[in-house]
Amino acid sequence: MLEKVEKRQIYEQPPYPDVPYAEWRARINKARKLLKENDIGCLVLWGKENIRYFSGFQTIHSGLKSLQAAVSIIPAEGEAVLIVVEPMLGNAEGLGWTKDIRMYGVLRSHDLKAWDELPLDVASVVKELGYGNQKIGLEYGPLRDLFIPRPLEDIETLKNALSEATFVPGDKVIWGCRMIKSPLEVARIRKAVAGMTRIQSAVIEGFRPGMDEVDVMRIINHARADLEGTGWGDDTVFGVDFRCSNQRRRIIDAMAFEGAPITRSDSIHFNSATSYKGYYPDHCRVWQVGPITDKVKKAYELLWQAEDLAVAAIKPGVTPKDVYEAAYQPVREAGEFVVESCGHGIGLDGHEPPTLTPWNDSITLQEGMALSVEIWLPRIAGLPLLGIQDTAVVTEDGCEFIPSIDREIIQVSHPIL
Repeated sequence: MLEKVEKRQIYEQPPYPDVPYAEWRARINKARKLLKENDIGCLVLWGKENIRYFSGFQTIHSGLKSLQAAVSIIPAEGEAVLIVVEPMLGNAEGLGWTKDIRMYGVLRSHDLKAWDELPLDVASVVKELGYGNQKIGLEYGPLRDLFIPRPLEDIETLKNALSEATFVPGDKVIWGCRMIKSPLEVARIRKAVAGMTRIQSAVIEGFRPGMDEVDVMRIINHARADLEGTGWGDDTVFGVDFRCSNQRRRIIDAMAFEGAPITRSDSIHFNSATSYKGYYPDHCRVWQVGPITDKVKKAYELLWQAEDLAVAAIKPGVTPKDVYEAAYQPVREAGEFVVESCGHGIGLDGHEPPTLTPWNDSITLQEGMALSVEIWLPRIAGLPLLGIQDTAVVTEDGCEFIPSIDREIIQVSHPIL
């Protein structure tokens, strides 16, 4: 059974708000506007990024498969509701501005029965708010990049308890808010890029002949720890697709492998996502550890040309398809293999809409969208996978390009000669 917090019990107002009050209020107001436009009564959110965006709530417990740390309900009329597991009341009050907070699992937060009852508690709040027989938006829909991190039986329980309601995609409301970044969000993305640049620089300067992949990962972890001590903002999370050794060239999206040697013919493929206050840019560089041949240099120049064309194409009103076609024109003309994407949105998730693909012409870019522009050359004979990723933010008449380390640095400072 839920316990409503009638008055803030721990903090009168948040000492460490995730965003300023005005920003939080603007997000809630925009969500309510979009709910009305899409004829949805309320939005029920289970995913940690969406809950954080609309409430400020966060905890490392959001990653647990068993425990649902919080649920957010945003009605078309009235104030948002945040339901939290009882020990997380301090997180709800200390990090966010939501006034209507409900606790579940009171004094038995590790009781499986309390977790099983949560969907019924959520349904009771939806009914109390007056939306028990209306359209309820959940985290799904054609824009994708959303999911509900609960067991199927919990969602079935919720739907059965709200049998008079109609469940509809909530993606237009969620991404209608989240795809357009505020100046604060863009500033956080810039700072994340700056932090990542420091890590990239450490790899270039720290590599020595004879190292293996674990040695390089030590450099990365030391540089990461140097970002404001042991953290970067409030939650440095370091994701990386890390490949050096040719022995594992076909193994992707995995970190360092013990005993994977780095030889003269290898390269350091560093696809990283270091967050600042939850915001993830997605960047890639590939550095050669051996000599730079004319063939390698020409391949990099093709990457840069494609990236420049993509960035030049980014502006309000164009489609993702337009950007894709502009980016890969020189790659096609060079007779090289063309991949199916040249980027995607970024933010609280490492991958967000819109995707920059040849099929995505149903939406247009808007001012405030933050994009990872990524170009790949996967199949040039005799060369390892080459790629480049940087950040661009759509502006009023074009885009702001936020580069990390100079892209013309294509070799480590201490190569194997």
